Amino acid sequence: MAWQQNMERHGSIGLALLLLMTLLTAGRTASAQPASPDFGRYHAVVIGNQSYRHLDELPTARADAQEVARLLEERYGFKAELLLDADRDRILWTLSQLPSRLTNPERDSLLIYYVGHGHLGRGGAGYWKPVDADNASDSQWIPTALITNILKTVRAKHVLVVTDSCYAASLQLPDEARLRESREERLRRLLDSPSLTVLTSGSERPEQEYGARHSLFARTFLSVLHDNRDVLSGRNLFERVLQPVYRSTGKLPRYGHVVKNAHEQGDFLLVPRHLQENLSRHDVRRPAPPPRQLPPAPIPESAPAAVLPAPPSVKAAQQQPKQGDIMINEATGMELVYIEGGCFKMGSAAGEKGRFAWEGPVHEVCVSGFWMGRHEVTQEQWEKIMRGNPSGFKKGGKHPVENVSWNDAEEFFTRLNKRSNGAYRLPTEAEWEYACRASGAGKYCGGDNPDVLAWHEENSSRRTHPIGGKQANAFGLHDMSGNVWEWCADRFDKDYYATGGVRSNPRGPSGGGERVVRGGSAGSRVQNCRAAFRFRNQPDYREDLLGFRVVMQNN
Repeated sequence: MAWQQNMERHGSIGLALLLLMTLLTAGRTASAQPASPDFGRYHAVVIGNQSYRHLDELPTARADAQEVARLLEERYGFKAELLLDADRDRILWTLSQLPSRLTNPERDSLLIYYVGHGHLGRGGAGYWKPVDADNASDSQWIPTALITNILKTVRAKHVLVVTDSCYAASLQLPDEARLRESREERLRRLLDSPSLTVLTSGSERPEQEYGARHSLFARTFLSVLHDNRDVLSGRNLFERVLQPVYRSTGKLPRYGHVVKNAHEQGDFLLVPRHLQENLSRHDVRRPAPPPRQLPPAPIPESAPAAVLPAPPSVKAAQQQPKQGDIMINEATGMELVYIEGGCFKMGSAAGEKGRFAWEGPVHEVCVSGFWMGRHEVTQEQWEKIMRGNPSGFKKGGKHPVENVSWNDAEEFFTRLNKRSNGAYRLPTEAEWEYACRASGAGKYCGGDNPDVLAWHEENSSRRTHPIGGKQANAFGLHDMSGNVWEWCADRFDKDYYATGGVRSNPRGPSGGGERVVRGGSAGSRVQNCRAAFRFRNQPDYREDLLGFRVVMQNN
């Protein structure tokens, strides 16, 4: 482009060199000794999914990821971790380890590159699809909201996500008033202020050109990184890929901050190795003249006004969460959804079909906010904590663990809490029904159609099925009705409702040996999968269709 040629004619390398030397020595006294600038440590996780088990193969994904990792390491000094044909567990495990691996919020910078299948759903949800995903169920998909949540807990100064796929997030470019500052002021701000930014290709999967070695987005991205000799911000990177990608694919890339806090207005800076080395050898005490302000690349007038849909706000568990926020348990990979507290009508009315007397009378109950497992605890999650697998239906790690007693579940939580940040436990009966109903009045957990919502005796062949195979309720929870019975923390008393129990955060009767189970199972009659149905078992009782899900209290 003309403005890029103009930049090269004016010696951009030397200009950036002097500018960064001025920035990195700002505030030093005249007597201070010169010191080498500290660019910190560059880290990258590069994911290339090509050979899908149930979806179309993406012929360039592995080559794209390998070349991105190589270029980042050789030209920019990154320490890159390469994941090829990675399944859901491997991706989430790698990402969940980042908060413990990157520990210096002043020196660490992190870049995530993903190429693979993705999906933008109704309501603004976005997903990456690992190699074990299929289109029949989203249980193996990875919500981009979950990725955002993990990255917000990483103690790195700058984080950049580049995805040759989709990413659902509310993205915001710096405002125009900030862009009028001098280049020295702007670069100082970008260096000093934290950032979490996303660059997306604008497509749900890589756009291919027959016979080409790289996807159309990757080809442009790699070309920009290869030819760059200057300090390159995330926004500069976006401006350089915008028009070539739009011309070749018809899709509009997007870039911006994932909105966090107003004061976090930095940007990711890619500094080539040769420039880092030159700065390290140079006497950094000399000031630099003010550089020329470079205009941004124009956005094509014919481009559609594409805006990435935004999912519910996602925050780390230690911050004040909101309804629909997602977090991940670092020890098992379990996904939890935040459920805001509120009041609801608990129990069933006298005329409801299949009702037992101990389901009533209907009474108002209020609960505080809590985190709840999106799915029932699976066999592979159980094995990560308990080592063995007691399940009668050993069909695979994604099936719910069962043949678990109440006492077994309590031992699971004792061990889980030693390896996790947070206090995990069984839900109270009130929390369970509140989460099941999800602010609705349906007979089952999420509506009135049990075949859509639940595995029960008429559609399950009386065996468990992989988690997430049925429609979620309005809170994003799967299998609250059916699949396996779920233990609750409370003791059981058939007269507890009638005697006027506690209204606020009830925890059941103080006496009695039996414990509550809820939700029905794959072997249950349909009416026993209702939201109000409650049953009981002794705490040491086990059976093949009896499992549980987790709650983490919000302190």
